[in-house]
Amino acid sequence: MSKIGDMLTKHRNLFLVALLIATLAVSGYANRQRLREGASTVEIPVTETVAQPQTALERYRQQRDQEALSDIAALERLIAQATLDEDTRDAAVSQLQEIIDHRQAQSALEGALSGSSLYPCAAVVSGGSVTIVTQKATVT
Repeated sequence: MSKIGDMLTKHRNLFLVALLIATLAVSGYANRQRLREGASTVEIPVTETVAQPQTALERYRQQRDQEALSDIAALERLIAQATLDEDTRDAAVSQLQEIIDHRQAQSALEGALSGSSLYPCAAVVSGGSVTIVTQKATVT
C-alpha cells in the first residue's frame, strides 16, 4: 500500500491530469445522453404567411387550378381501381385527358397574352369555346 502512495506522491501531476481527463470524459458522455433523452422536437404550425393582396382574377385562377387538380386526383384514383369496368375506366380516361388538354390550352393562352394589352387575364377553355377574362376596362 505504501508503494502505491509513494508512486502517487511522486507522479501526483500525472495522476491528477489522468483523473481530470477521466472525469471530463464521463461527464461529457453523461451530459450528451441527458440531452438526447430530454430533447424534443416542436412543430410550429404556419397558419398564415404574409401574402400579396390578391385580385379577384388571381383568386379565380387559383380556385380554378385547385379544382382542376382535385378533379385530376379523383379521376386518377378512379382509374387506378382494379375492380372498375372497362367502359367506366375509358370514360374516366377520356375525361382526364380533356381536363389536361383544357389546362394546357388555358396555360398557353395566358402565357401568350401576358405581353398583350389584355394582361392581366385568365383564359377559360370549356365545351369547345375559349373565354378570356381581363381586368382591363377597355380593350385596345
